[in-house]
Amino acid sequence: GYIPSDKVDEAVSKTLEYCYDDWAVAHMADAAGATTDAKALRARSRNYRHVFDKNVSFVRPRDSLGGWLEDPFDPTSIGYSDKWRDFTESNAWQATFLNQHDLYAYMQLFGGEAAFEQKLDGLFNAPPSLPDDAPPDIAGLVGQYAHGNEPSHHIAYLYAYTGAHYKTQARVRSLLDTMYRASPDGLAGNEDCGQMSAWYVMGALGLYAVDPVSATYVFGSPLLNRAEITLANQRKLVVETMGNGPDKPYIQSVSWNGKPWTRSWISHAELTAGGVLTFHMGIIPNKKFGNLAK
Repeated sequence: GYIPSDKVDEAVSKTLEYCYDDWAVAHMADAAGATTDAKALRARSRNYRHVFDKNVSFVRPRDSLGGWLEDPFDPTSIGYSDKWRDFTESNAWQATFLNQHDLYAYMQLFGGEAAFEQKLDGLFNAPPSLPDDAPPDIAGLVGQYAHGNEPSHHIAYLYAYTGAHYKTQARVRSLLDTMYRASPDGLAGNEDCGQMSAWYVMGALGLYAVDPVSATYVFGSPLLNRAEITLANQRKLVVETMGNGPDKPYIQSVSWNGKPWTRSWISHAELTAGGVLTFHMGIIPNKKFGNLAK
């Protein structure tokens, strides 16, 4: 149920990323009518549980006999041995939030939504220190959140799943403002196939796909006052932001085609049908918006 760190390099990250791969392929199996395969793949997508240690509330390396490696445990460490790393371009702080597909079940391992929210706070408020052997990919640190690399890019949006969506709004706006500059070295990390810029473009629109397989977008804190996106068959998506400003990162309300919208997310199918998505922004958080976790 997991990749052993005494046998394989970067085993913790591989275990977690294979879980998401299985989640994605399970949907393909369902679409193909291979329901038995889909069931097995969905079960395997929950193998993240086997590298999560409830005693420390982190994912961590495990050996082939089932024991936890590294004593004492250090969540900023890259690996338990000098031979290889246990994490891919990350450490236990970042990898602990790599689960993007089974979040409501995952949060229960921490003790529930409130405990998971506190863990997120802990990530962003942790000392931004790294060991000497940390790869340069762990860059753009806010606490132990690393905006310079992909493993962290969905994390600010996870507050939405706890019902504390206003924290997503504040954090995303801060990252948009501080992690990008109009200069040759204006990105916080490796551009890697355009991901750093893509994060900015989606964030500026106020949308982000935490779990692309679910085909939904979590709201963030839009920068643009207006954007028009040309869709198939001459349809158009308009995203407009009212009352926006540098000191107004918080969503007061949202409407979709003129009707009130209370969810902190919207589906790909709804957006690609075309329409007008309107954000109303303000200085003070509206903690009631998106406060229903699901």
